[in-house]
Amino acid sequence: MADETKTPAVNSQPRPPRKLRWGLSLLVAALALLAFEVFYVFSAPPLDPEQKALRAWEGVRAPDFTVTNLDGGAIHLADLKGKRVVLNFWATWCPPCLEEIPNFIRLRRAASLTNVVILGISTDDRAPQKAFARRQGINYPLTIMGNMPSPYQDVDMIPVTMFIDRNGIIQHVLFGPQDFADLKKDAAEPDFAGTVKAAPVN
Repeated sequence: MADETKTPAVNSQPRPPRKLRWGLSLLVAALALLAFEVFYVFSAPPLDPEQKALRAWEGVRAPDFTVTNLDGGAIHLADLKGKRVVLNFWATWCPPCLEEIPNFIRLRRAASLTNVVILGISTDDRAPQKAFARRQGINYPLTIMGNMPSPYQDVDMIPVTMFIDRNGIIQHVLFGPQDFADLKKDAAEPDFAGTVKAAPVN
């Protein structure tokens, strides 16, 4: 008969040192955070109908337009051919727009004056835009959006940023506030190399 009074055998395996257990816990937490970030990036919400309509213009020759700067002068897109043009649709009352303004100021300082043109395009009147430009130290032209063709007139939710290459092709359409690294990358990108598409039919 077994002696039930004997003490059960104790697992004699040594426990990992406290520092090692703490390090393993941190590693597991870091891997979980990384997995969440990867899931977030690759499961971004689908584009809404307006965004899909604007993205359909990527690879299309940009229609010409004319906007008025804050001094009353006219700016024609056709006159900017040979330069990369960055169009930022924004407003003084739009918090996400204001969030990215410092990045456009920084881009203007970093970009060659002969290679990149940034145009801020807004439906705001001249007076609030001028006051905003003074407060923020805007170093690129702000303009008043008038009667513009598609796709520019189709921008409803702002901010929206369009990159037009040196040959006048709409290369990228971006939604929401942009950080400096992405703006700089797209501003320095080689010109569109694909087949130029026909303008979308509304």
